[in-house]
Amino acid sequence: MSAIFSRRALRTLLCAGAAAILSAAPTVHAEEEESGGQLSTTTVHSTPIAGDFSFAAVGDLIYLRPMLATIEKQSPDMLRILRGADITFGNFETTALDLKTFKGSPQAESGGTWMLADPAVPADVAKMGIDIVGHANNHTTDWGVEGMAETLDLLDAAHLTHAGTGHNMTAARAPAYHDGPSGRVGLISATTSFTPMSPAADPLGKVPGRGGANAIRSTEIGLVSDADLATIARLAGTKPGTPVKMKGREYRATANPATPMKIEYDLNARDVAANLLSIRQAKQNGNFVVFSLHNHEPGNASQITANFAQPLAHQAIDAGADVYVGHGPHQLRGIEIYKGKPIFYSLGNFAMMNNSLDDLPADMYDQFGITPGTVTAPELLQARGAKEFGDPNLYETVIAVSQFRDGKLSEIRLHPIDLGVNVTGAGRGVPHIADAIVGARILERLQRLSQPYGTQITIERGVGVIRLNNAK
Repeated sequence: MSAIFSRRALRTLLCAGAAAILSAAPTVHAEEEESGGQLSTTTVHSTPIAGDFSFAAVGDLIYLRPMLATIEKQSPDMLRILRGADITFGNFETTALDLKTFKGSPQAESGGTWMLADPAVPADVAKMGIDIVGHANNHTTDWGVEGMAETLDLLDAAHLTHAGTGHNMTAARAPAYHDGPSGRVGLISATTSFTPMSPAADPLGKVPGRGGANAIRSTEIGLVSDADLATIARLAGTKPGTPVKMKGREYRATANPATPMKIEYDLNARDVAANLLSIRQAKQNGNFVVFSLHNHEPGNASQITANFAQPLAHQAIDAGADVYVGHGPHQLRGIEIYKGKPIFYSLGNFAMMNNSLDDLPADMYDQFGITPGTVTAPELLQARGAKEFGDPNLYETVIAVSQFRDGKLSEIRLHPIDLGVNVTGAGRGVPHIADAIVGARILERLQRLSQPYGTQITIERGVGVIRLNNAK
């Protein structure tokens, strides 16, 4: 395919670019070459990784202290799985810095807890076998842009390829690449769950850019009855013919209102289009593309995805992603095979050590009306955790290992992992291979959650197996 555009036509095209990007095929794209006021477009092909290639994925890496020595002794088989894959991914959901030298401060708003990891954690994670990490999530700026920048320096020093954050939005949305023996793997990391101060921004004119996360914004939609919508519109003072909004949420009528109210989300089309463009670029400049999405919606208690998750996952794969890895709600959600590509709607937590923080900002105590010095940090966190993180499902996950041959998925193996729901003290939240009873429970749950997507998971010797001829 080829076409010739004038400069004016190009400007018009870019203004309407969201729709064009959303519908573009991943292997037919523009290669721009400006000459004499003309723009020519040519096909850009991508080449998949030749031969056998394995991709392992885990969920949120909430590691706060180096744990490799302990895990080496307690679960060496788990480390062999992580290290045995050609590329292993995880979501780095914490800030790593040294408080003794840190020049910034905790922000007035956090992603729920002011996550703080020992500066040795990134190197420890890399030694476990993790190669690439997403960094766009709701804890990106717990310690400000300064804390984010220090974390990125430590990830670089550990030779961990990372994406999803940067000194402006262009940098945060850009693909990151890991060049390994098998080929070039591109990573794009985004988040739909974030604090208001977290999104990065590009510079404009004399206004500087802002560091932060690759955020995909959304409008929260409450679905209510016609009568309730009329009441909300009256209370909000909504003018006839305009959307009904109150306190940041938009309300719409539905024929089947539910109690409690069902929540849906409209994603920002420009944000989605920009991420799909990054996926396209990563596919053109690499051999294998991972799209990582951090999303808590519609809530941590939900094993069902938000309404936007499946359409966005399909768009990402249509744009060139070879795998979609979701995380955020702290528990597993279903698995889908779409056009021969794996979609993990949530891999939950791979470590959840937020109970072992020693240093907490005064804001954390203030949230619970507690005077600093009257309780220990573990006592405060234990009380909070019992309320918000008491669900055993939050401590059960899998390592998902996808096997490809010449770019085509052949098999996924799901290794059940236990984070120690019944463990107390420092060992709670630290991963190890699940025993037979816990492992069966984890895999049976994944079977149930994946069945609506037409995905069949068999359990063979304690491992979940998806073969392509068993999935749609």
